Amino acid sequence: VRLMKQRFFRLTTGIAAAYHLVLGMALLLLPVGTMGPVTRIFLGTELEFGPQMSMIGKFVSAYILAFGVMLSLLCWNPARLRALVIPVLVLFGIRLVNKLVFLTTIEETFGVTRGRSMFAVATLAVIFAVMAWTRPTAVNSLEKL
Repeated sequence: VRLMKQRFFRLTTGIAAAYHLVLGMALLLLPVGTMGPVTRIFLGTELEFGPQMSMIGKFVSAYILAFGVMLSLLCWNPARLRALVIPVLVLFGIRLVNKLVFLTTIEETFGVTRGRSMFAVATLAVIFAVMAWTRPTAVNSLEKL
């Protein structure tokens, strides 16, 4: 059971890491003209990136990348880096609550469909639940040292 939980944890953090690394790199490195289509693919809405918005996009991409790196490290060595689980769960939890609270606003303001919004909510909920259920504990960690 412990090995299965570790595999689920690593798979979940690996998928989340890949998503954040690709999105962060795309927003950081691609020209401003392609940032809108990138947000359409990843977020379900094509944001308009003028000079000010593109600068905000570049700043946000740094945080997305940092989160992707943190998830990658956690996937690579969950036992030693188990202290990172709490901030990761806090961030995913905040994002989940944020999506739920602003669900209608996101749909009406940005034209995101209800299905896409519910998919995002479900994805965040599954990631949060799987990571919380399978997180490495001190007992598991001592065995790996």
